[in-house]
Amino acid sequence: MIRGLYTAASGMLALQRRQETLANNIANINTPGYKEDEGVLRAFPEQLIARIRDKEGISVNGYPVLGGQPVMIGRLHTGVYMPEALPNFRQGDIEQTDNPYDVALLDNIPPRVEPDGKQTERRLFFSVARLADPDNQPVANPEEIRYTRNGQWQVNAKGYLVTSDGYYVLDSNNSAIRVNDPQDPEASVGQKLKISETGELLAPVPNEPDGTYQSLGAGQTRLGLKVVTDPNQLVREGNNLYRWAGQQGQDQPANAADDPQLNGFYGVKQGWVERSNVNATQAMTDMMTVVRAYEANQRVISTLDGTLEKAANEIGRVTG
Repeated sequence: MIRGLYTAASGMLALQRRQETLANNIANINTPGYKEDEGVLRAFPEQLIARIRDKEGISVNGYPVLGGQPVMIGRLHTGVYMPEALPNFRQGDIEQTDNPYDVALLDNIPPRVEPDGKQTERRLFFSVARLADPDNQPVANPEEIRYTRNGQWQVNAKGYLVTSDGYYVLDSNNSAIRVNDPQDPEASVGQKLKISETGELLAPVPNEPDGTYQSLGAGQTRLGLKVVTDPNQLVREGNNLYRWAGQQGQDQPANAADDPQLNGFYGVKQGWVERSNVNATQAMTDMMTVVRAYEANQRVISTLDGTLEKAANEIGRVTG
């Protein structure tokens, strides 16, 4: 009976975490590039229950044995728990904004086939970093780099492309991307910035007719589009950012442009933004299912509590 209390209580705790995960998904349904979390429920190890000291059952010389072994009652499930919530990196719908600083990723990169036949998922991300002084130290260190699918950017006072949280958008060399120069307005690109379908950064050629473009800046030729092999190695940090937490020797995030085999499997759309991949209808349905399961566990605890009360207050009571 006490085991039943622990089993029901563990179910309620796991369902509470599951409900919090679903609520967070719904709260971010309008967050660009957000990837929904999926709660993973696991069962505690099963226990094999056997009868002991039972003289009324099948027994030999008063002991409940059968073939020299205790008589088995069956398996006992001791509850569930939710150890983690894994992001679902499925491609979200894209929405047109016509803002030149909005960029959406189109990701159809096939999984990598391992020698043993196992398929490892690969996903594409923008690379960003929090830089203290991009003018003097524009290149981000590997431990400073974060990854995101949020391509809704803006230009800060220093002329750099940044996210809404102030992270600098990086190019393929892990350098901050500067589109405006406050000291030289004529060299500023502003909203004339062009980003090709492969992520090339282009600026209009000075004193040339409209439509003539060249690479932006010195060496800043391409967005820092990173391919992450096995995105489950990414750790969500908040602000729609991920940190790579793979072990030494594992595949680190690499520039998509460096792998010619990926050509045609990904693209960039300027003036568009990727929406959250949360399915609102499914999330609401899952929340109602969780509530019903939570209520069922509550009823189990209430029933067991009533039984324990009777056992303590009524059984063995002296009457008369």
